[in-house]
Amino acid sequence: MSKYYYHAVLSAIFLLSANLALGQKKEVTFNQNYIEKNDHGVAIEINEVQELTYIMFALTQYGLKDSNMVNHNTEYHKRVIDYFSPYANHPSLKLMDSLLNESIIYYLLISANAYGYEFDGDILMKTNVYDFPAKGVGSFSLKTDPVLTYQKEIEDFAQTSNFRKFYRSNNSYFKGIIKDYVEFGAIDKQKEWLEERFDYRINSYRVLTSPLVGGINATSTFEDNSFKETLLFLPIIKYNKEWSVEFNEAMNSRIIFTEIDHNYVGPLSAQYKTRIDSIFDKRNIWVNKENKSTEHYPNPIKVFDEYLTWGLFILYAQDHFPGNEELLQKVIDHVNDKMSTKGFPKSIEFNEELVRLYLASQTKNIEHLYDDLLTWASGQNYSK
Repeated sequence: MSKYYYHAVLSAIFLLSANLALGQKKEVTFNQNYIEKNDHGVAIEINEVQELTYIMFALTQYGLKDSNMVNHNTEYHKRVIDYFSPYANHPSLKLMDSLLNESIIYYLLISANAYGYEFDGDILMKTNVYDFPAKGVGSFSLKTDPVLTYQKEIEDFAQTSNFRKFYRSNNSYFKGIIKDYVEFGAIDKQKEWLEERFDYRINSYRVLTSPLVGGINATSTFEDNSFKETLLFLPIIKYNKEWSVEFNEAMNSRIIFTEIDHNYVGPLSAQYKTRIDSIFDKRNIWVNKENKSTEHYPNPIKVFDEYLTWGLFILYAQDHFPGNEELLQKVIDHVNDKMSTKGFPKSIEFNEELVRLYLASQTKNIEHLYDDLLTWASGQNYSK
């Protein structure tokens, strides 16, 4: 069954991490033609139907106020507001607003499931690849695909507003976003590095991005017909002209990497669950319980995995920017600062030990580090 990891930053430091509920119905169909076309590939998309849902969310009263859910800091956001303002009172936007006020999880479930559709004229049709893949987060779940439930309302908004014309008019802008991902995202490098260090293979990576995506990022891995594909729901690349090319790549890679590597760490940690549980259940050692974001790592394995997924990026940076000590120190400081802000007080010590073990390892296989890393972690529970 597919593993899901959704991360929603709902304020500067508030992180939601939960597994999507899985239904019995087959969620994906990867036929031989799809496999041949996508095997060993990395694709970046601004999917048309998904973009429609992001625009609808951006136009809600909820989205107009929430600059974390919706990225307000682009010219594209201004174009969206200007173009669609005549349709601000469309009934479908009021519907979306009511859903968001019921639960922000609808943002995830509607946009994620939208990827399973395409336009046939003014009508939404299933692609027959992804079929209701996102069913819920935590205790919040849906029995039917929300895109199907609200299909008529979504179609009516698209037709009334001439959404498809707007989407096509931004084609050159979208191509620039994709070019930035190719230049600074380095996903192929990350995939190669991870698969050299984990006994786990993913055939295809597909980045689903939008200029409107803010702090709600996600990754989901699906398998069918012995073919694994990872979907990555991510913001656009941010390029800082004051940074070097390498540091721009490093900072953008970090956002992607700490989503991607959950797909590799999760299955491996599950094999060590009993031991991890016995160590990381000492929450007063490993998390700052005064920090509300830690409530979203409610069990030991989630705590351990968060330490490791962030720590691995330091190892990746060491291997990909050799000799650049200034950049590496910036990466280390960035990782430790982020982890401390999220309520993980042992990040400095954890990452120092992880680096020490990795540099001493002959194989560079991450699983070979688990035993010694967990032994060290166990000792932290009793150190003064």
